[in-house]
Amino acid sequence: MKSRFYAHWLCFLVALSALAYGGVAELPFQFIAVLTFVTGAVAFVFMPRAAETKTLWLLFIIACALAAAAYSQSLDMSTFMTFGAAFESLESIRQKTISVSPGATDIAILRLLVPIAIFFLFRAVSTGDDRALRLLRLLGAWGGAIVVGALIQFFVDPDHIVLADKLHYKESLTGPFVNRNNAAAYIGLILQILLALMFYGQRAAPKGKPTWRWMTPALFAIGVFALLLTKSRAGIAAAILGCLLMAGLLRAYSSGGPARQKQRTAIPSLLMGGGLILSCIVLFGQGTIIRLTTEKLADSRVCTYESVLSGIRADANFWVGTGFGAFRSAFPPYRSADCGINGIWDRAHNSFLEGTFGLGAIFLVALAGGMLILCRTYLGGMKLRRRFRPFAALGISATIALLAHSLVDFPLQIPGVNNLFAAVAGIAFGISCQDKGNIRMHGISDNTTFKQFT
Repeated sequence: MKSRFYAHWLCFLVALSALAYGGVAELPFQFIAVLTFVTGAVAFVFMPRAAETKTLWLLFIIACALAAAAYSQSLDMSTFMTFGAAFESLESIRQKTISVSPGATDIAILRLLVPIAIFFLFRAVSTGDDRALRLLRLLGAWGGAIVVGALIQFFVDPDHIVLADKLHYKESLTGPFVNRNNAAAYIGLILQILLALMFYGQRAAPKGKPTWRWMTPALFAIGVFALLLTKSRAGIAAAILGCLLMAGLLRAYSSGGPARQKQRTAIPSLLMGGGLILSCIVLFGQGTIIRLTTEKLADSRVCTYESVLSGIRADANFWVGTGFGAFRSAFPPYRSADCGINGIWDRAHNSFLEGTFGLGAIFLVALAGGMLILCRTYLGGMKLRRRFRPFAALGISATIALLAHSLVDFPLQIPGVNNLFAAVAGIAFGISCQDKGNIRMHGISDNTTFKQFT
């Protein structure tokens, strides 16, 4: 009972960060952060923990290094010793801190630590296949409920986001998010969760009432409908990339025998699902198709990318950064006159450029190291887990799809999105890391119906 309640509570925290307007406002986010850290402290004291591994320790060290690097940017530079040419170039700078906005950097550190805590909390609970699957089903249930609620509000009360007035993107579905691209990123992750559960259901030959068995595909179809209504080109492309990548990985790692026979029985369902998706695109995706065929990547955004690159190359910014989370204050001196004077850019619309601009080279090193560890673990799960292979594929597809989306937008910087991704990554990591001795021959109940979500 305690473990079941704890699983519901963790998934509620992830859903709450999305329902609180994506967690972009400071006060709701700080409330969610306090709940997350208190949950982590209680779990550390009272809940059983997963076995510690070298890869888990490496991820923890990378997270600590990132947080320490960001924190050092808000400290007085006189506390640092001079290390080579990189710091010699700082002598001409009159500001006392590396960050041009130390207060913004301190808040950004909190935004960095919350998804990291979420990842380790979900990894710690995923000590067995039954717990991991329960968590994933609960995430799918909460996400499906949010998507359904977003659709209802879009058609019934399109002028509001939850309870607040909707000021932008009134023609697009945004759900509880302010930006349609972030809503598309969130829905895309939910679709990949549901797709992984459907693939698992095909492998496990689920039993139960046919009505319940169709609930997961029905939620998937509703999610596709909602995704198209966002009219987000990058979000829709990233979701399609993630789903296709998951299917391709499972096809590449599929084995012969019974599994091959099950794939034959799955062909009609996959064809039906593909036909349904195409029908939704034709019937409801006109807005997205029009944007895709008539609009190009904004010239101002391309110009901003070039300005950010010039800022990274300037002075010692590549080595020490300009301040994590301080983009709004640090960017104006490097903004090219060719970009015009309209608007205030508070984000670079490219998480990689903004991360490097803010933190410096350590961001690229930490990002590459973290993604390498995660993907290496997921590939190991693809080879060893077999029946649970869809969830290792989910880890890979969700990671690559979100990174691809972050090339032209900032979903990784939105708590409502990155907390969900951290939860999925933690569960997939836990399933992929299960020892062969802990893999049971019969596992848990093989029904992946909506009833099992709760």
